[in-house]
Amino acid sequence: MALNKDVLVEMPAHCVRAKKNGVVYVQYTIRAYRNEKGKPTSERVSIGKEDPETGMLIPNRNYYEYVEKRKQMELPAFVRSCGTYAAFSGISELLGLRKLLEDHFGEDRAKEILTVSHYMMLRGNVMYYLPDWAEETITFGGRHLTSAGISRLFSGITENERICFFNDWMKRKKNTEYLAYDVTSISSYGKNMENLEWGYNRDKEKLPQINMGMYFGEESRLPLYYRVYPGSIPDKAHLKYMTEDNEVISSRKTRFVMDRGFYSSENMQYLVQKGCRFIIAIPGHMKFCMELIDKHRGEVVNQAECYLGKGKPYGKAYEVTENGYRMRVHLYYDPYKATAESERLYEEIERQEKELSQMEVPPDRKLHYDRYFYINRTKNGGLGYRRNMEAINKALSRCGFFLIGETDFKKTTAQILEIYRRRDVVEKSFDNLKNDIDMRRLYVQSDEVAEGKMFTAFIALIVRTYMQNQLSEYMSEHKFTFQKILLELDKVKLIHSVHHENNCRLLNPPTKTQREIMERLTLDPSTFGCV
Repeated sequence: MALNKDVLVEMPAHCVRAKKNGVVYVQYTIRAYRNEKGKPTSERVSIGKEDPETGMLIPNRNYYEYVEKRKQMELPAFVRSCGTYAAFSGISELLGLRKLLEDHFGEDRAKEILTVSHYMMLRGNVMYYLPDWAEETITFGGRHLTSAGISRLFSGITENERICFFNDWMKRKKNTEYLAYDVTSISSYGKNMENLEWGYNRDKEKLPQINMGMYFGEESRLPLYYRVYPGSIPDKAHLKYMTEDNEVISSRKTRFVMDRGFYSSENMQYLVQKGCRFIIAIPGHMKFCMELIDKHRGEVVNQAECYLGKGKPYGKAYEVTENGYRMRVHLYYDPYKATAESERLYEEIERQEKELSQMEVPPDRKLHYDRYFYINRTKNGGLGYRRNMEAINKALSRCGFFLIGETDFKKTTAQILEIYRRRDVVEKSFDNLKNDIDMRRLYVQSDEVAEGKMFTAFIALIVRTYMQNQLSEYMSEHKFTFQKILLELDKVKLIHSVHHENNCRLLNPPTKTQREIMERLTLDPSTFGCV
């Protein structure tokens, strides 16, 4: 029976495969019954053969006679969710994501990437359930995605295609915009991945990991670029290599905002040499920071000219050159932070004092009991101790202070604090990536598939982050979680008639809440019915 090898359809249920001469033929059960002896048996017809690459069916005429006709008889109409598609599709058009993906991956692959990204935003990282989800949800179309097809999609996304995409995507940021930079780790059970190594695991999992560095727009609050690198490399050590990528992603002379984990004199000197400006929290235990606090605390604490506003700390800027380059250090004092840190300091001192009272021999110096205690280490091994009041008072005098260094030289102390605090969007987005998009672990076995999957998750993260940015006030007003938003959109259904081509309509009119969500996303609620 003639087969058209260019046509592939989903493998139907109730079929049996039989391999002959290397070809898998497929039979479809059209009738099941018990024979004269009471044994279950069935009547089958051949409906085509299995495509070895995709696992899909190459149908023959029997397929259309028995399978498609039965579908039409059994399902005069079917209903699919369209609300999340309307939002995801509208945002990808609004941000220019769809066009960029089509430009760099072609229309068909762009549809597949968007379909998988849409699924990941709603259902997470496990691809097993995607075919079932696609039966119930309006998607971007394209070829039917089986497990094998999804793996091919991921492994086929090349490094060059990703870089070209990032190069164009980065052009959409403002020239004056700071890039918030941070790193997270993603664990995996995979065994054939070069980047999978043991390192500092932020989730306290006893698994090897890859590290993922990411840029976020400080004003747009959107993910802009990421890089995956071996899990054993410390964040601080990788900063130089991350910034080298700026040459190929249209981001020369970048402005960075980072937390204290990336601070080192060597890193900052490197950024200055590269013409990059930065805002970075400085570890308070550094010698020049402690000296700055000791020297200027009286000029900042409770001084009216240093008051930055209600709910904000006191602050003042000082120029320093200790590290071989000009930098302004903003010294901030928060009285509430001071109280909390003082209480924690006394709790630590009391804990150590209790432990010392139970020791018979002096503790190792590496345990740092000597920081706040004079410890008598006698020749016979005896132990004596008393509080070092000078050291304790010095530590108390530094409670409540924190320092932010920068090389902008044009912004006020209040503006620098505001820019730095906005960088928490990075931590929130990493949380979304790992928990809501379920990328805490990679369920893959190769670097190529892992890279492609990370890129697709990145597209999902862009759309999800935009939605959360736009809906944050709305969710606060109505006490909605983001999951509640998705559930509301998921209730919007489209009904299709299989007997009439292009005959589809909304099952019910959108509710007030559903319309409000779309409007807050700057999308037209009438697009719910557009597929």
